[in-house]
Amino acid sequence: MSASTLFEHPLDPLSASELEAAISAARSVWNLDHRHLFAMVQLEEPTKAEVLAWKPGDNFERAVRITVLDRATAAVHEGVITTDGIARSWKVIDGAKSPVLSTESEAAMAAAKADSRVIDALAKRGITDPQSQVHMETWPIGAQIPEYLNDGRRLVWTPMWFKPTPEANMYAHPINNVYAIVDLQTEQVVGIEDGDVTAIPMTSGDYRLSQTGGSVALKELQIIQKDGASFDVEGWRIQFERWSLRVGWDQREGLVIHDVRFNDNGDERRIAHRLSIAELVIPYGDPSQGTYRKNAFDTGEYGLGNYTNSLTLGCDCLGEIVYLDVALANPEGEVRTIKNAICMHEEDFGILWKHVDIDGHVEVRRGRRFVVSSIVTINNYEYGYYWYFYQDGVIEFEAKLTGILLTLSDEPGVDHPSATQLEEGLWAPYHQHTFCARLDLDIDGTNNTVIEVDSIAKPMGPENPHGGAYITTQDVIKSESNAARLLNLAKARYWKITNPNKKNHVGNPVAYKILGNVNCLPLASPDSVIGKRAGFMYNHLWVTQNTTEERYPAGDYPFQHEGGDGLPRWVQQDRSLENTDVVMWYVFGLNHIPRIEDWPVMPVERLGFSLKPVGFFRRSPAMDVAPSMAACLRCNGHPDEPCTCNH
Repeated sequence: MSASTLFEHPLDPLSASELEAAISAARSVWNLDHRHLFAMVQLEEPTKAEVLAWKPGDNFERAVRITVLDRATAAVHEGVITTDGIARSWKVIDGAKSPVLSTESEAAMAAAKADSRVIDALAKRGITDPQSQVHMETWPIGAQIPEYLNDGRRLVWTPMWFKPTPEANMYAHPINNVYAIVDLQTEQVVGIEDGDVTAIPMTSGDYRLSQTGGSVALKELQIIQKDGASFDVEGWRIQFERWSLRVGWDQREGLVIHDVRFNDNGDERRIAHRLSIAELVIPYGDPSQGTYRKNAFDTGEYGLGNYTNSLTLGCDCLGEIVYLDVALANPEGEVRTIKNAICMHEEDFGILWKHVDIDGHVEVRRGRRFVVSSIVTINNYEYGYYWYFYQDGVIEFEAKLTGILLTLSDEPGVDHPSATQLEEGLWAPYHQHTFCARLDLDIDGTNNTVIEVDSIAKPMGPENPHGGAYITTQDVIKSESNAARLLNLAKARYWKITNPNKKNHVGNPVAYKILGNVNCLPLASPDSVIGKRAGFMYNHLWVTQNTTEERYPAGDYPFQHEGGDGLPRWVQQDRSLENTDVVMWYVFGLNHIPRIEDWPVMPVERLGFSLKPVGFFRRSPAMDVAPSMAACLRCNGHPDEPCTCNH
């Protein structure tokens, strides 16, 4: 059996055997050797038409998109090759700079720790063993590159923290005013910044159970599903209640959701083709030397999926859990499996709906939601991506942010107005987390239209005689030139995506709307380096005509890009957006002014959005949900109580 047949559906994530076959074929066909690193190895997703036409048993040629970094020249190549070894394309991407690869980071840190200037600078600060006492990270220079190095080379810089013991929280001990700048291609330190020596803060930031004790305990809480889970798993296809969807995974984006449908009284209706978080950028707002360059694209500059946790040793899920493994290739082309990378379970979510009639009759339904989640760790932060599917037809995405605050140090008493002081000499800089969701929705079909809905109160007068009336206005987003929109709380603004070709029972187009919860606007200047590279941040919604090549809102290669790529460039084409296949890009962010209570490990912060049916169903799908059985005290260990479950 050929590798191309080792899948159940064209959208399944690449298996380990498919990755190995594609990489082996790529080396042979494109003459790749030790000089070439595999920056990204991804499924070349089939077209929407191909997916819809495919039936089990059909022959289908699986293809792999491979991004290769030539270490000798720093050139970036992209190729597409089938898992049977047939090359479809191979080209140089002019001007592109590869994302930072783990191999390069390791080499850069080794070079910095071995550099005599770094060793001397650390010795001035009382650190005599950089190999064991220094935690170092490699960050892209997310601000202006020093003029003497700004000649196009790929550079990283190396913030450092002191690690007094192997189990110490190194982020409690930032090393101030010493940084190395490393050329990724030559693996050499090309710049040293060694400023005034300041004391390293030594206040403990312990958080491990062995250090803190964890003395506050509650009685055990168990989630027991004696009949098993209510969802079925067939490969990567999931069925829960009336939902059908496919779980996916990508080395760059991480968790992906495909082919979402809802069984509406026997009619399996399409809602979404592909849902993902296509970019995550974190601009830092402190101007100090150790912070102002920290403006990272965790998705585009590193590949978020590379840092997916294996949830074998613990998960934030309770109940009947099903895990999925994923496979990925490292820069040398070696394939590894992340066990239990994706967690699936269901949760009780409280009251779904309730009403008490005047005669005392009560109707109440408890809600259940299906959860697909994955967690990544990038340096100090953890990001949990959670997709929820509810019994009333709602889809929700929630990002859960936790981990350890990034820190800076300085002499006690120095003013840092753009940071929160955690301890004496220790600060946590202000920063923002900005996400961009790529939402390829197909509301009852491919051809859709996006509409902006505002609620507006008319002035008091004939149309509003009592001063309490208001109406809604609907502005059709007709083309890309006016497809960049902002939220407006004064107008309770939201956006809905409709199918003008499919009307509901009252004659209106069926639709879903998007509603956010936490959000903000970027505080970085649009003229800053990060502002130019992440131009998508400055609007909450973008709409584009669906094009396979337009996958990432800041462009394919944001690392050291001059800016202006991605959504700001694409919408200049001014393509029509009416009654066609469109993509909605929803931008949502958290303005994080750190609290002392976020230290030493930050309690989870949550933000995200919901996709809600609006005129999509004839009535609430929640009306069909069966009531839950009331708990029977007698059958639960209270023999003196009356039996209420008719046993």
